[in-house]
Amino acid sequence: MFRDELAVGHFYLAARDGTRLAGYGGLALIAGPPHAETEIHTIGVHPDYQRQGIGRRLLAGLLARADELSAVVFLEVRTDNEPALALYEDTGFERLGLRRNYYRPSGADAFTMRRPARQP
Repeated sequence: MFRDELAVGHFYLAARDGTRLAGYGGLALIAGPPHAETEIHTIGVHPDYQRQGIGRRLLAGLLARADELSAVVFLEVRTDNEPALALYEDTGFERLGLRRNYYRPSGADAFTMRRPARQP
């Protein structure tokens, strides 16, 4: 799956501790220039490595890639994920709307968020 996504222009980062995967993040290219749009598909950090700034660094790397494209960035985040909401809002995202029952199988709601395009 990752190879297929990379082949169509998606971008992934991995955080490693030696040979152990500590976290990863993925950015999808939704529309190319001149009006580039991207979407953060995932940022995940293994529980043993949470609260160490790895998620913030992964996000920074994904946003740097989006900035190289001067792309708007979209994402969805659980409405009850306060640490992630604080991180996203701290990095320039704004809430656009609510997607009810977005996450399966839990049925949890998600906020749709957007960060405007920035120049590299």
